[in-house]
Amino acid sequence: MIGSSLASCSLPEEELAADTGKTVSLMATNSQSWDMSQIALETVLREHHPERVILVMDPANMTGDPYPKAQKAFLYAELQTAEPKNIPAEFLRYVTSSDNFTGDNSLNAFFPWQSGTWPDNWPETIRHKVSRAGEILSERVLHRQDDGSDAVIDFNKAGNKNTWNWIGHTFTQTHIDELTAMLALCQQKGVPLLLITAPRTTMDVISYQTYFDDYAYFKQLCAQYGASYYDFNLAKPELFESVEPDYFSDYAHMNHAGGRAFSQSMAKFLALLDEGQEVDSLFKTPEEYLAGVNYITNVYITPEVHEDKVVLLATSYQGPSVKPEYEFWAKGPNDADYQKISEYTDRTWTEFPLTERGTYQFRVNARVVGSDSEFDRYYECSVDY
Repeated sequence: MIGSSLASCSLPEEELAADTGKTVSLMATNSQSWDMSQIALETVLREHHPERVILVMDPANMTGDPYPKAQKAFLYAELQTAEPKNIPAEFLRYVTSSDNFTGDNSLNAFFPWQSGTWPDNWPETIRHKVSRAGEILSERVLHRQDDGSDAVIDFNKAGNKNTWNWIGHTFTQTHIDELTAMLALCQQKGVPLLLITAPRTTMDVISYQTYFDDYAYFKQLCAQYGASYYDFNLAKPELFESVEPDYFSDYAHMNHAGGRAFSQSMAKFLALLDEGQEVDSLFKTPEEYLAGVNYITNVYITPEVHEDKVVLLATSYQGPSVKPEYEFWAKGPNDADYQKISEYTDRTWTEFPLTERGTYQFRVNARVVGSDSEFDRYYECSVDY
């Protein structure tokens, strides 16, 4: 199983191993990009013939600049799969490679034929290098990546934090080539590859403007190489039922409870694949998914401060059939309680005068038009004037 923290949080290694009764090897590190995953995949396929490779999609893998030092994931993969007698040699090869370390923080600073100069301060250099080597060993050999946390997301505090606002949106040819190379390698080796998108919050799916266009792209790309792509956000309840907010620590990562639940569902899904069962019917179409989002997932305020007033802009995420309305509240620097400054309306903004120096508090309530609830979601922010 290969991927970023989205993999390790949604499918904890020990949980999935227990649920499937199979040996599971997790090759996933925080922010692991495709170049790292490609090295991990090449390493494991060079030394083993796994029953299946699960590659967990992270949208960040397809956009932006490649992450440096993919060799870190390579070291992780090598040490996880190497025979015990080979681990010291593999580690030594890594820490002395000119490809991996060429700067002042490198062990190669000991060797002028790699760094170009001798250290100016030998005792400090030795101390630094020994300390750094210990950190690498601790992080890459002894440390097992955490499978999530006990935190639970609060959608009323999520604000504008989501994957769409965090990453770029254009697939780069470099990342397309990296993914394609992994698909082709598994096809060449005769190892089934399962590309998946792990469950994330509905808020994160709805806010991602090209989500279902990307979904269609990955479907057709995998089909070209005899692989399969499944988005478990589209899973029907009989396969996996996401419980929000209980299963998520933030907008994209599952917590301990979510990881446990999804591992059980994945074990069931893999068993169906092993039996040759038809599984496509266990997933909704994008249209069916969107029709089910008949509520507001979250709302937030973007304040625009002017010389004598603040303009409050409300943004909410909801299914395409939902019409939201907003109500605004304000609390001045010397006020004890909020005061309503705008009744419910479908207008997404309001103004408030700034009459004294200090910190102002603002709140927006959002609900579906026609609802008689006090609010469905809310968001609070402060402005210093």
